[in-house]
Formats: sequence, structure tokens, C-alpha cells
Amino acid sequence: MKKLSIILIGLAVISCQDIENCGTDDNLDFMILEFHDLESQSTRKVGFVVTAEGSPYRFSLSEDSTFVALPLNPEDTITTFLFDSDTSHFEVEMRYDPELSIFDPSCDPSITFLNLDTVRYTFDSLSIPGTVTNRQISTNVEVYF
Repeated sequence: MKKLSIILIGLAVISCQDIENCGTDDNLDFMILEFHDLESQSTRKVGFVVTAEGSPYRFSLSEDSTFVALPLNPEDTITTFLFDSDTSHFEVEMRYDPELSIFDPSCDPSITFLNLDTVRYTFDSLSIPGTVTNRQISTNVEVYF
């Protein structure tokens, strides 16, 4: 009986340990930009090289890409993206409010971006269906050309 009590107490102590919820954080540190045909409004397959102005990193999109995940700079409130192909050049300048949050003390801090808006763009048209970067929103920005 004494051994059973010790085992039960040991199991109770082990079961009280916190479970890290790091995988359930919905914040994203990037925005999703989707490409659309101006006339048909349907998604459009594109091939671009995308650069964030002032960044050495480039994203190459294959010819059949319909969207791209673009990282936003958490140390600034504006990022300009350049979209280049053999035949075209477009720009989108985004304004946002970075917000640092600690979802769980045992997890790394995460950043979400609020109030996404455009400063300027050179695509024919642009809409912003999602002004917050999180996993619940499938597209933040739609560009039409």
C-alpha cells in the first residue's frame, strides 16, 4: 500500500508539469500577397523575383506561383517590395504596426503585424482583405494586373 501511495504521488507530480503551447501561436511574421488577373479577377500564375528594398534577400517565384509569403521588417513600420520579371517591374510599399507578444513564457516571443495598409503601389489595382498577419487569414493583400 505504501508503494502504491508513492507511485500515485509521483504520477500526480509528473502530471502537473506545464505543457508548452508554442505550436498553437497564430501570429505570423509575414504577409501573404496573392496575384490576380485584372479582367477575370481569378488568381494569376506569375514568375517574379521579389526583393524587399534594402534587403540582400531575393525570393524567386516559379512561373506557376499564385501567391507569395513576404517577410515584414519588425524594426520598421514600412517595407517596400520590388517584383521583377523579364517584361515587367512592380512595387508595393506597405505600412504596418509590429506587435511583439509572448504567447507562453516558455516559448520564444512572436511578432504579428497589425493595420496593414499601402503607402503606394504600381500594380493596376490592390485590395487588403486581411489587415492582420495570422494563421486565420489566408490572404493579406491581393494585387491585380
